[in-house]
Order: sequence, then C-alpha cells, then structure tokens
Amino acid sequence: MSNKTLALLGGEPIVSEPLPAWPSLDKSVLGDIENILETGEINYWTGNRGRQFEADLESYLGDGHVITTTNGTSALHTAFTSLGISDGDEIICQPYTFIASAFSIMQAGAKPVFADVDESHTLDASKLERHITPKTKAILVVHTFGVPSDMDAINAIAKAHNLLVIEDCAQALGSQYDGQLLGTVSDAGCFSFCQSKHITTGGEGGAIFVGSEDLAWKCRSFRDHGFDVEKRLHLFELEQKLPYIHVRLGFNFRMTEIQSAIGIKELAKFNSGNLEQRIKNGKRLTALLEEHPLVSHLPIDDEKRVNSYWWAPYILDMSLLDCDIKTFANAMAAEGVPAYPVPWPEIYKEQAFANMEGSPSLEEWQADCPMAKTLGETTLVFHTHPVYDEHLMEAFYAAFNKVYEHYKK
Repeated sequence: MSNKTLALLGGEPIVSEPLPAWPSLDKSVLGDIENILETGEINYWTGNRGRQFEADLESYLGDGHVITTTNGTSALHTAFTSLGISDGDEIICQPYTFIASAFSIMQAGAKPVFADVDESHTLDASKLERHITPKTKAILVVHTFGVPSDMDAINAIAKAHNLLVIEDCAQALGSQYDGQLLGTVSDAGCFSFCQSKHITTGGEGGAIFVGSEDLAWKCRSFRDHGFDVEKRLHLFELEQKLPYIHVRLGFNFRMTEIQSAIGIKELAKFNSGNLEQRIKNGKRLTALLEEHPLVSHLPIDDEKRVNSYWWAPYILDMSLLDCDIKTFANAMAAEGVPAYPVPWPEIYKEQAFANMEGSPSLEEWQADCPMAKTLGETTLVFHTHPVYDEHLMEAFYAAFNKVYEHYKK
C-alpha cells in the first residue's frame, strides 16, 4: 500500500518505532535515594536536600526566595493565601488552562473570573480591564505551553488598579520575558515539577518564587502547618528543642527529601541538555511549518518573549480541511506523532464551575471568551521533549503534511 495512505486507514506510519520515553531521569540519583533511605532522613526537617534544592532554584531564577511544595497546585494555593487573597476576592484568569489554575483560586476562598486569551495562547491584556471590579484582588497569568505572556501590558494594568500579579509557570520553566526568567516578573511565580513538565521531582512537586522576604516567610509557614518557620529554622540551627509555635492556618505542603534529591539532579542539567534540546526541537519544527498553507499562527518565540517549548502550539486554518481538529490529531497519532488538540481550552465547561455562586452561564462565558473556544477548535500541539531530536521533528512534519494532503479540500 502506498505510503500516502494514512496509517489510520491501513497505510505505513511515518514514525514506526516507539518514541523515547519522557521523563527520562538521571540514574545517578539512585545513589542519593539509597542514602536517604539508609539514613532515614526522608523528611524536609530531617535532611538537608530540601533546603539545597531551594537554594539551587534561587541560584537559577535569580535574586529572590524559593519555597518548594508538594506540587504546582499547592504552590499556587500557598502563594494566593500568603498574599492575603481570601473570601470575597476575585482573581482574573484565563479559561484556557489546566483546571488547577482556577481551583487554586477557589481553594484560597476567592472566585475565578475568566478573561479571554489571544492568538499567543496567553491572556489578552486588552480584555482585562472590563473584568476589574471593586472585588478584584489579582491577575493570574498563565504562560501556556511555555509562551511568555505580555507582561509589560499586564503589569501596567495591575499597577494602575493596585492589583497583585501571580505567574503560573507550570509550563514555562526557562522561558524569558525581556531578559528575565518567567516567575520573577510579578509578585509571585509558581512552578510545577509534575511528571510531564520541563523537569520533574519524581512525579509531583512544585515551587514558589517571591522577591519579598516577608512574603517568603509567610509562604514557608503556610506550607508547614502554619508554623513560625523563621523561629523554627533558628532553633534548628542551634540544635535546640523545638516548641510548637503555630501562627496561622496552614497545610502540609512540604516536599520530601527524595523529591528534592531528584530535583537537584534534574535542575543541574536543565539548561545545557534539557532546555537546549527543547528549544532546538521547537525552532526546527516551526521552521518547517512556517510556510505551510495550513498553519495560520506559529508559537511566539522572539527576542523579548523567549519560549521554552513545553509543547509547541500551531493554529491551523481549518477552513482548508474536510475534518475537525480531533480527526486530524487522531490521524497524526496513527502516524506515530505526539500531536494533540488543546486538552483544556474552556475549563468553565467543567461541572465544578456550574454551581459556583454568582457565576455567569456557560453561554455568557463563551460569548466573553471567543478566542478560547476558537483555539480549542483550531490548535494542534506537538510534544518537543528533549529526548527527541531534530530528525524526529522532520518526521513529525512529514506526518503533518501527509495528513494535510489527505484531508485538504
């Protein structure tokens, strides 16, 4: 059968061999894990790797303070609460994101107010001010797929209205805005080290970056049962008996020593191997697709907004095809290519938001966020994991063109 026949219809797939698995962890960490288990120093307070990982992240991100957490969701929850966000407050965020972005707002007692995105897949700054009310306390910025949001415009609006800005960098470790790493251009930046992210700490993990020392202590306290952690660390260093001093409501969001040991190894090689190859893959795929008639919008990646390519999103001109985006993606998958529709384009469709007090109807939300709906119907995202190479990107392109030729009108 001709190679032009879709694999979905019985033809030969473009990528016939299994792809390298991601994540791919540094096996040298096994010795560290064995040591942790042998010594029994498995907890943040009994070992020293948790504080070392935080220090390493501070060195990587720049001048500021890092607080590690159990995952990216708890990082956001900790940041919101430590910034004073609570019952009755409203936080503007995009609906075009994983549901944890909005859930963390609700966990802090506040209400998510959804604002639309633009073709960059990030918040449309021109649509923000219409959502600001006397109850608005902050803007949550999600750097979707590793694409930096328009931080100059967003920060200017926040400053004009005396609002906080929090960055959700779950998909954007290593991305930069105007020479600064994302997560450091706001009041707080939150990261995820889940298994699918740029780096993982063994399946789950998160971190918060803040510039304010006072805010850092509040975050440390909240992630540790509301302890007066500053006093606890001082007593810990003096090897004195620790009294129980709780100064606020808190949770146990501490990262374990095993998670931290993995994080130390993965961060150490992030720039030179992981991030470098991601960017090569993303740039190569974009160079191949930029003149393709089906592609109407490429991922943003320029001197000011440097993309770290968690995934690479391409907006397609679906008017040229006799299929929808899901059918196109299914055909790509059959060709052996990890390319998918956006998995969470409109999270306000989720049942969890249907009964939220005072919420608009689904129809009202969709009318106010038309681009989120459009992107969900037209965007194809490719994995650009660092275990892939540029030859695979060329195979991905060949599969894309093969599927296009089959479905084009």
